[in-house]
Amino acid sequence: MKPETPKRSKRQQLEIEVKLKISNLRLFRQNLLKIGCNETASRSLERNWTWDFPGHPFRQQGKLLRVRCFAGHGLLTFKGPARQSRLFKIREERETEVQDPETLGLILQRLGLQAVFCYEKFRTSYSLKIPKQRHSANLTVDETPIGNYLEIEGREADIQWIAAQLGFDEEVFIKESYLALFSKSKLKRSQRHMTFPKKKTRSR
Repeated sequence: MKPETPKRSKRQQLEIEVKLKISNLRLFRQNLLKIGCNETASRSLERNWTWDFPGHPFRQQGKLLRVRCFAGHGLLTFKGPARQSRLFKIREERETEVQDPETLGLILQRLGLQAVFCYEKFRTSYSLKIPKQRHSANLTVDETPIGNYLEIEGREADIQWIAAQLGFDEEVFIKESYLALFSKSKLKRSQRHMTFPKKKTRSR
């Protein structure tokens, strides 16, 4: 019997997002509820590991291979190089759930990859129905060791509209990754990874 060839998806899946710096976290959460956001995943510690071969060819090509653990779930993500955009971070994204992240890590090691960067955050996820539309946008509040950020993922016009509703101008849109933000932070001087002190990860 001839083995089946895995089917390839012809539709490219694009991630379109921006980050926004949050100054007052408590007030900001209230503002999210005021504009109609619904919490879809409660605040939980998220750990991320990026993987690459020696010499970091993925990073040099603008690609990302990441293993994420969040709210009891594992996720393997591939992201392609970012496309040209003045305001938004736009790139191909492919994801699949992982039943055993630890075993996946061993497999990646056996293939010659290395875990090159770890970053942590306390993440709360929200969804917002776009007025007069059938679709929604995804918002996440990230409490990180280098500050608090909002990520908005959705269609470009929706991102602009949501940001305006929350009082943000396009001039403050952030396209950089957490690795890039960490590399420019003061914390980079004292530690290799963007992680919390151990006591912090055990508390709410």
